[in-house]
Formats: sequence, structure tokens, C-alpha cells
Amino acid sequence: MVKLINFKNNKFPLTIVIFLIISIYLILEFFFKKNSLLIFLFIFLFIIILAEILFRFFYKLIKKNSYNFIEKVPFSKIYIESHPYLSYVCKKNFRQQGDNKIVNYPLKKVLINNLTSNNLGFFNGPDGSRNVEDPKPQNLIRINCLGASTTGNYISQNKTNYSYPLILENILRKKCRNKIEVNNCGQGGYNSADLLIRYMLQIVDTEPDYLIIYHAYNDIRSYLTPGFMSDYSHSRRNIGERIWRFSLNEIIPDIPLKLFNYLKAKYIFGDVRNSLLDLVSKGDINTKLDFSLGLKVYERNIQNIIYLAKKNNTKVILCTFAVFLYNELKKDPLHILYKKIVEKENQIIKNLSKKNKTQLVDCDLLIPRKKEYFLDTIHFSVEGMRILAKLIAPSIRI
Repeated sequence: MVKLINFKNNKFPLTIVIFLIISIYLILEFFFKKNSLLIFLFIFLFIIILAEILFRFFYKLIKKNSYNFIEKVPFSKIYIESHPYLSYVCKKNFRQQGDNKIVNYPLKKVLINNLTSNNLGFFNGPDGSRNVEDPKPQNLIRINCLGASTTGNYISQNKTNYSYPLILENILRKKCRNKIEVNNCGQGGYNSADLLIRYMLQIVDTEPDYLIIYHAYNDIRSYLTPGFMSDYSHSRRNIGERIWRFSLNEIIPDIPLKLFNYLKAKYIFGDVRNSLLDLVSKGDINTKLDFSLGLKVYERNIQNIIYLAKKNNTKVILCTFAVFLYNELKKDPLHILYKKIVEKENQIIKNLSKKNKTQLVDCDLLIPRKKEYFLDTIHFSVEGMRILAKLIAPSIRI
């Protein structure tokens, strides 16, 4: 989902609150010198209660769901960390905190069990922890799935974890007696530059027989950020510059007020899953910018991944990207613009497939645009993951 408003650098609401508190106290001090503190405390308490009631009412009215408290995560339990050449990576062999978390996507609620990352810092296999052995075992057909959250996402149903690479692996194993391994090399929030660097410095060493690339959309924020640079340095920063915010979680006490929890999450640190891109992004998007330069960089990055893969005898499967503008968003200008840009990215994928003589899976054409297959405009439900995996499976000749 596209965030329609970006508040990450906006301190206006906090400034107003502080200004109002000081103003009320000074006015009371002027008119009621003896009892000003007591009256101030009473008014302050009344304002807090009223604000809490209004917040809960309007949040539910707008979001159609009650606000859920964002849990405090100890700094030591944060599953991402900085990296010298990437905005962030997941910690290796690291267990996320907690289990059975309900995530409210726009189209449906889903259950997500926290996972343990593997030796490469990806969530791979049934519980996330399955390692990618090095050197690769003999007679093993290794298939690596490269992408962002649409690849990396896990959903739990009936005590079973699902991702599209897991479903694809099960399909292929039923068709062939050979040893088959489908690895999830997806990382939420990554753009094509992140994928290129991660592939060059790590994934290529796993010697995959096949590389599946399902990626678009995440670069658009960089296309539309002023001061465009081809390395995306104008729009991205290292998580190490901002992750200190989460250490404040050890200091700021929990208060059983939903408004306080919301403001704390919005303007100080939040939870990693929902605020990660805000932490590593710079600048605000401008929808009027020419995005053609960005598309050239996207094409360059994907081409370089293909080039490197083929030089290492890896077969590449390219997939076009599906965007679903459901009824509530069909007339929204920003989502319409994002879909238009993804269509341009899909044409680039088709051109690259033809140029490099790779397999192409036209997911954009073949995936039905129905709510049962999506969680939002781009992320798949379990049913959608099954369709994606079934579309890709025939391209893998084993």
C-alpha cells in the first residue's frame, strides 16, 4: 500500500501540543495565581480524556477497525541491523519476538507467526530458519526467489506457514523425484538497487540453478523523490542512522492510552515492520516529477542481476508484477500513478526477457484481480500465493 501522507519529518503536531500546554498554564497563572496549578491539572486531565475518546472514535470511523496497541520491543530483540552496503538486513539466525500476531491489511486480517532467520539473514523454509548450505549439495536443484515483501511475506493458516516460495517448492517436489530446494531470498522494503547488491555480494555464492525475479513498485518512491541520483542516495539512508530511536523504547514508559501509543509510534519509533521504510527513506515524494530517469535505473539494475546470473550458469525467470486497485482505490490519484509506473516497469521486464532470452511469466496478465487473492494493492493472500506459484512452476524444467 502507498502511504498517502508522509509524516516522518513532521514535528508539527508535537509542537502544537507543547505550545497549547504552556499557553494554558500561562493563562491560568495570569488569572488564577493561587489555584492555577490545580485548575491546570484538572483542565489538562480533561483534555487528555477528551482527546483519547475522540481518537478512538475517529480512528475506528476512518480505519473501520479499532486501534491496536503497538507492543514495546526491547532494543536487543529488533530483528534488523545496519549493513555497510545496504540500507538494512535481517540479523542471521535470529528469533523474532512473540508469536501469533494479527496484522490488519486493508482487505483482510491475517495471522503471522514470528520466524527465525537463516544463515543468510532471510526467512526461508517452513519456520524461516532453513539454512542455505554452502557448498551446494550434489544433485540438488536450487531455485532462489528474489524480491521484496511480495516474495518474503509469510502468512499462517491452520498452524501452517505459507509463502509463495514454500508453495512453489511443494508443487515441484510432487512433480519430480530430484532433490529440489526453493529458497526465499525476499526482503521487505528492498528496491532494485538493494536486490542487485544483495545478489552480487551474497546470493550469487549459493550457486542457484534458477533465479526467479518478481519485483517492481518499491523503486517508485525513489523515482518521485526530488534530487534524483542513480544510486538512490537522494532517497535512502542506512538504518544505522535512525535505529537509535528504538533504544528510546527502553526509557519511555508505556501509558495505557491509545492516542499516546499512536503518537509515540508515529513520531518516535513505532514497530519495525510498519515503520522500516520511513526510517531508511529521505525526502518526500513529488508526484509531478518525471520518473523516466528512475525507470532507466530500474532497468539497469535488473539487467545487471540477469547478466551476473547468466555468467554463473543460472537460468533466470522474470515475472511481471500485479497491482490490484480495488473499488475503494480506483479513483485515487496516487494509486493510479503507482499502477501506471508499474505498467512501465512491467514493459521493461518483458523487454529484458526478450533481450536476454529468459523465461517470462506474465503475472500481471494472468493473476485475477479479486479481493480473495490480495491483502492490499500488491501483497498476496495465501490463495494469491498459490496462484503465483502455479504460474511460475511450469517455467522450471526439472
